Amino acid sequence: MNNIDRGWVLTCFGTAVGAGILFLPIQAGFCGVWPIIFLTAIIFPITYISHRGITRIVASCQKETDIVGAIEHDLGSTAGFVVSVLYFLSIITICVGYATGLTNLIDTFLVNQLQLSVIPRPLLTFIILFIMTSVLLCNERVMITITSIITFPLIILLFGVSLYMIPQWNISAFHSQFILKDFIKNTFLLLPVLIFSMNFSPVCSVLGAFYRKKYCNSQEAIKRSDNVVKWNSILLLFFVLFFVFSMFFSISPDVLTVAKTQNLDALSAIAIVTEIPLEKYFVYIFPIVAFLAIASSYFGHFTGTREGLSGLIIRIVTLIKPGYKGKINSTTIQIKLISTSLLFIFLWILAVYNPSILTIISALSAPIIAMYAYLMPIIMMKKVPRLRVYRSKLAAFVFIMGILTMVGYVVGKMI
Repeated sequence: MNNIDRGWVLTCFGTAVGAGILFLPIQAGFCGVWPIIFLTAIIFPITYISHRGITRIVASCQKETDIVGAIEHDLGSTAGFVVSVLYFLSIITICVGYATGLTNLIDTFLVNQLQLSVIPRPLLTFIILFIMTSVLLCNERVMITITSIITFPLIILLFGVSLYMIPQWNISAFHSQFILKDFIKNTFLLLPVLIFSMNFSPVCSVLGAFYRKKYCNSQEAIKRSDNVVKWNSILLLFFVLFFVFSMFFSISPDVLTVAKTQNLDALSAIAIVTEIPLEKYFVYIFPIVAFLAIASSYFGHFTGTREGLSGLIIRIVTLIKPGYKGKINSTTIQIKLISTSLLFIFLWILAVYNPSILTIISALSAPIIAMYAYLMPIIMMKKVPRLRVYRSKLAAFVFIMGILTMVGYVVGKMI
């Protein structure tokens, strides 16, 4: 593995680390220790194989393109349009969670840590989203540089927080009675949040395209991209699960109550629960770490959402007026401004409404991610002759887990 490969591992890791890792301990706290242990045992292969499938589709394509272009090449424009819609929906639901999470986090920090007056939610949300969106409009290159710089310190900070909380661990959860019905119910509820937390599919298309362009030999491109996906999956397995277990064993019923009622992440909830002994400066550090984690992912996902929306606008326009095909593209200033404005208004309205972030993750984001990252590659590798050689022996298992992720929230609520 060379420096380029290691850089891509860091990029994929930074894409995955966001709201999911901060809200997963809350869901785990409601579900108990046995479901998280069970899912920990099986999450690596399904994460690795599913994301590897996306990069292989792109890296093995005869022409240099992205995932949509590769699918259009193999299955036609209709299939490409469907994947464009799935990709857009999978990211925009994440952005809704991020916009809501940032508003709640900053509101709580201003009121509890800084002892300031409450700012009306519509105004606070507008200010936050305006600042974040302005950074994207002013200079995207600066934004990418900032988020890349943030990622590595963020990894160290989150790992440090995981270590810091070890003295607060309470392992009495291991003594809880194992009830099969509760185990099944809670496993269904926890699975979508874990899948979301381990997801880096938005960057897989770019990853596959990069190595396809760099290496003329598709086999070498696949070998390199597979290696990046493998090591990132290993890092996520260790890092995410260590953080989750550390938070899980530290979380008290008071933290769960605060997180649920105020729609907060684990770190922000811990910081305002006085029963948990923290050094004074950690009361400020925890929300700042949470902000960096969500904000860094928000930039990348907002950019991806805007590009996805721009692509959909162009596809719809060219479908209605074929004469415009080739005359417009997603990089034009007009298309960017329209997409940015629509997204800003949409996210502002929903963030003011303050929907449950865990519900967004479980009922919307994770199921769409499962369709895009878990089901679609498996179907492609069975349907497209050139991809059959890349099928995995665990394809059926990954497909089933994708289905379970799609229905997990609904089934879990019904049990």
